[in-house]
Amino acid sequence: MGDERKIYGLEKLRETLKVSEPTAKAMRSNRATETKPEIKLRQALWAAGLRGYRKNVRRLPGAPDVVFGPSKVCVFLHGCFWHGCERCTRNLKPRKNAAYWQAKIMRNQERDRRNEAALEADGWFVLTIWECELKEGLPAFVERVLQAVERRRKSHG
Repeated sequence: MGDERKIYGLEKLRETLKVSEPTAKAMRSNRATETKPEIKLRQALWAAGLRGYRKNVRRLPGAPDVVFGPSKVCVFLHGCFWHGCERCTRNLKPRKNAAYWQAKIMRNQERDRRNEAALEADGWFVLTIWECELKEGLPAFVERVLQAVERRRKSHG
């Protein structure tokens, strides 16, 4: 037997999939923070008069994109591809290495559910907006954030 080990699940999947160098380079260049959609969201929150938030607070589960600490409201902005948006009308299913990406996106979704549950268990109010919703639904979402922050300020302050 020697060094042979049985490899199961994702490790086996990773071992069998080859990612082309252009694809690998493109994926490495994707940013985790300060993306255009995040900036657009924060600009809309600022324009609505919402101040005093923090960005990407690492001490909280999932490092929410926007955090209103005193009112315990946090906002996640999910990218449609990376978090598996089911509402999105764009074709986001990768053709190459589909099994790898499906498993990756499923892990991201499970992690999102765990993070949201942990935040809610700690008394946080969690709001999520999808990247595809920014175009048409941003004003309504900003209003939801504003109402949540005001409502929780009154009850916590």
